[in-house]
Amino acid sequence: MPLGIPAILRPNILLLLTDQQRFDTIQAMGSRFSARTPHMDSLAKAGIAFENAFCTAPVCSPSRATLMTGLFPDQAGMPGNLNSPCQPLATALPTIGKMMRAAGYETAYHGKWHLGGDLHEHGFEVAEECSHDETTQLMASRFWKDHDWCINDRPFFQVVSFLNPHDHYFYDPEHRVPGFARPWDNTNPGNDLPQVAQSRRADWPEEQWGSYFEFYSQLLERVDRNIGETLHQLRCSGFFSNTWIIFASDHGDMAGEHDLPFKGPYQYEGVVRVPLIIVPPQSRFSGPQTPGTFAHDLQPGKRAQLCSLIDIVPTVLDIAGINPNPELLGRSLLPVVRDAQASAPHKFVFASWHQPGLRMVRSADPAEKRNLAGVADAAEQKAALVAVLKNHLECTGDSFVLQKPRMQHFVFG
Repeated sequence: MPLGIPAILRPNILLLLTDQQRFDTIQAMGSRFSARTPHMDSLAKAGIAFENAFCTAPVCSPSRATLMTGLFPDQAGMPGNLNSPCQPLATALPTIGKMMRAAGYETAYHGKWHLGGDLHEHGFEVAEECSHDETTQLMASRFWKDHDWCINDRPFFQVVSFLNPHDHYFYDPEHRVPGFARPWDNTNPGNDLPQVAQSRRADWPEEQWGSYFEFYSQLLERVDRNIGETLHQLRCSGFFSNTWIIFASDHGDMAGEHDLPFKGPYQYEGVVRVPLIIVPPQSRFSGPQTPGTFAHDLQPGKRAQLCSLIDIVPTVLDIAGINPNPELLGRSLLPVVRDAQASAPHKFVFASWHQPGLRMVRSADPAEKRNLAGVADAAEQKAALVAVLKNHLECTGDSFVLQKPRMQHFVFG
């Protein structure tokens, strides 16, 4: 076992995931949606909420490949969605399931996977793939209820992966919400958008956007209830007081910003910025405790440091006391969890889209309303970002390098 830590003293780790959830959908973190999210709010109020967390690709399979491997999508061989055009995640890759199992953890996966193949071959002893959230919640709860915390001698690493609010694709386009207005300004001219975004703009009346928002909010509330029941069952299982919880989403949704619906081949903040909350064990609940072992004086709060889903695998390993592979480009977020003044793990974050080939580098970016790519005063900043991006592509062996693309659009102002 790593670091000589007895299994009984090591914490359990629960990775809670949603699908296609924007960063600004949780009431406790300043939601711009009407959805009530009391259970996600409880996580934000009890833990450390990261306000500037980004995915590595605003589409399911590539981002989930990052979450499972700690690799960027091209490195993981999953630059696009499963079967569109990618093959299943290679079983030869070192996944977080394999790493945690090798370290003595019991590994479990319940819910949406979307990476193909057999979950068992990726290191998960208990593996139940499912895209029905209520069933996912029941399977996750059964996993804890089938264990006796009084005699359990192996800590667990468990992924509980919910599908929603992804299913808002089935909103009713004929429904109208009178008086609705989107919570952001869309006055930017369409011709100031990159061509790939212009082609996907939706010229819908505000009342139709209201239907979109209404259905998306309903699905947010539904998945929040699933999360709430999951947390309730975890509390009642006896494992809660010795379990770290990491909550995140694989990517966001445009929801009408820049007149764009859903997700797509662009790198706007709506689709690449995601919720991320880390909650340490809460000892006020009954269950197995070793006095002093996991005691902490962490205060709940928010963190503005720039981070990425590339950091989830190193963070999980750090919590478990496992040294990560030094070749991983992600960094543990525990130093930032412990100290609000700690340095950000990254000066830049990166994201990609497979077809058409798009790549993003981001340092700081406000509302993304003015394209400065052709502005003379921004030429030096543009050149610096291009250099950073090229270096990243070379370091990761990204296939985009081989395409020798013409980098035409850099929206960072």
